[in-house]
Formats: sequence, C-alpha cells, structure tokens
Amino acid sequence: MQTEPENKMRPSESAPELLMMAAREGDSARLRDLLGNHDATATAVQLVVPMPEVIINIEENSLAMSRVDSILHVVAASGDTSEFLESASLIHSKANHLLGTGNNKGDTPLHCAAGAGRIKMVSNLIHLAMADGGGDARVKAVLRKQNNKGETALHEVLRLSDKKMIRGMVETLMEVDAELARLPIANGTWPLYLAVSLGHNDIAELLYSKDKALSYSGPDGQNVLHVAVLRSQGYFLFSRKSFEIAEQHGWQPH
Repeated sequence: MQTEPENKMRPSESAPELLMMAAREGDSARLRDLLGNHDATATAVQLVVPMPEVIINIEENSLAMSRVDSILHVVAASGDTSEFLESASLIHSKANHLLGTGNNKGDTPLHCAAGAGRIKMVSNLIHLAMADGGGDARVKAVLRKQNNKGETALHEVLRLSDKKMIRGMVETLMEVDAELARLPIANGTWPLYLAVSLGHNDIAELLYSKDKALSYSGPDGQNVLHVAVLRSQGYFLFSRKSFEIAEQHGWQPH
C-alpha cells in the first residue's frame, strides 16, 4: 500500500511544536507543508502545544471552546514582514473563521496585531476580511469585535508608545470604519476617553475629526473633561471645541 509522502503529511500527523515554531517565525513554506493541502471544510484537527498555553486548532467548533491562542493569533502578533503576511493569508485560507475568534482574553488576531504594533499585519487582516465576502458588514464585524474588557483593536492601538504608529493605525482602522470610536456600546472605556487619559491629545483630536458623533464617555460616569482636569491638559479642556462639547452635553467636571 502506498504511503503518503512526508512533505504532505496531514496536520494531525505533524508535530505541534513544529507548527508553533513556524507560526512564530513566519515560515510560510513550513506552515504550508505542515498544514497540508486541505481546505477548512475538510480539516478537523486539534493540535495542542503543552507549552506555553497555545492551541493549534483550525476546527471551528472546538476552537470556540478553546481558552488559548490559535496559530493565526501567534502569526499576527509575531511580525509583519512579507513572510508573516503570507503565513497569515495561508492560515486564513485554511480556516477563515479564526479571523474573528477570540482567545482566553477575547482578543482576536486583529487585537494581537494592533497591540504588537504590526501595522502591515493590521492592514493585511483587514484585506483578508474584505476577501471573505459579505461586504462592509463582514469587515466591520471584525474591526468591532470586542474582547472581554469590551475593547476593540482600536483600544490596543491607543496604548502603543509610538505616536507616529498610533496615528497611522488609527487612520488605517477608521478609514475602513469611521464609527469605530463609538465602541464599546455598553461597558468599558471609550477610545476618546482613553486617548485623553494617556495624554494623546493630538490623537484625541484625530479621533474627533474622523467622527464628530463619537462617545466622550468614560468609566464610572466620567467623561473626557473629568480626565482632562485630572491631567491638567489645559489646551484640550479650554479649547473652544471642548466648551462646545461640554455645553452640548451639559457636562460639568466635579
């Protein structure tokens, strides 16, 4: 009986450690060999890496119960050179549901890429969402996906230290979804409040310029004026724009 060649072994027959290493290194050629030539509908594998809490899982039903990262999460956070971008596209072609799947923190691959400052990967994941079909609704669903803290990938971007990178990513995300800064709907910290609280006043103005109807609210009944007072950010607090906002909403910081 003819045996299957080694270079075309199925994922279930390959070492999960090798898959993990290939994902971290963005080795698209190795990933292709390890994953084989099977599409998502034909694949039913669950490769668990005992260290450190990573699951290599491209079966939709079982991943929904997973409390760890998928290989797409790992690739998205690890780099954004052409090899990593190709690796992400390869994994997505095998299992496109991973794009909107959260880990134990509720973070999607887009959250991971944004938090790691991988601007090219963020753009790539957005393009992959567009390629899925479903139009704007599909893309916005990926961008608006909230983690366990009620935060989107935009929140991750605002916590980066590189102002130039923050601005570039905000432009990238809000060019696709101009209303992204209106989230979260219920719980959590709104992007404008977060930007001001972190001292990113120029980014706060950028957010406002993109969407005049974004939320100015913060946690525990606070708003951007409260945090501006606490940070003594006079130019934001006493700008004409801020007074107009305060007057419109009847805000008075206490």
